Amino acid sequence: MIYMHQFIPKDAGQRLQHWTRLQQTQIQQAILVTKDTVMEYLRQQLERGNWRDVQEVLRGKPMTRAGKFLYHELRNRVIGKLIMRLGVRKVIAVALALVLLPLILAQVAGELIKRVRS
Repeated sequence: MIYMHQFIPKDAGQRLQHWTRLQQTQIQQAILVTKDTVMEYLRQQLERGNWRDVQEVLRGKPMTRAGKFLYHELRNRVIGKLIMRLGVRKVIAVALALVLLPLILAQVAGELIKRVRS
């Protein structure tokens, strides 16, 4: 399992909040919107039968064309939902997606591994 907290600076949340000039509640909403979007998207892809591509994205290694396509489509979907639900500018939504998406994918992968093992 990947322990992401080892790679994230301790003041990363404060830096992100300062740079985006968002309130704490808006950042929490952005995290929830991103997580909901990721879970919804992964469920849709699994229902379509794209298990291998979803597995590559969750492992953090979208090397195939399909894996890259899924990751970029997921990122674009997260950006769109952040813009629509929070009303932030596109630049801020892209920055939030670039920061939050890998962290949430790692968290979802960890939760999935725990469920499979138990």
